[in-house]
Amino acid sequence: MINIEKQCKKALEKFEGEFYYIGIRFEDKEREIGEICECSKHNIDREDEREFPEYGTPEYDEMFKLDGTSAWNLEMYRDFEGGFNREHCYIIGGNQIANQDDGLDDNEIVIVNAKVLEKIF
Repeated sequence: MINIEKQCKKALEKFEGEFYYIGIRFEDKEREIGEICECSKHNIDREDEREFPEYGTPEYDEMFKLDGTSAWNLEMYRDFEGGFNREHCYIIGGNQIANQDDGLDDNEIVIVNAKVLEKIF
């Protein structure tokens, strides 16, 4: 966990000035550095922030589509343990956020045209 925190701090410093919004994203999808992420889905009715239908299921397909990619705001997020139930962890960045009034979780941001900046695992 300490290693993730160090990598996140380095990413904030490295990409400061290039990207206005930088987030950490935990997911099962394999991504490449430089890849632009697709828009995320949103489930405002869930009780736990990690409760989410499996990708590709009818439940998932019916969910509200956000205007960008969901991530935890790297400047404020420190609960790295919560994301370990995913295969991959990425640092993503962009210069615009969206969906701020759509019931996002605490410290969650939606980055428009989010670019994969770093792969942590």
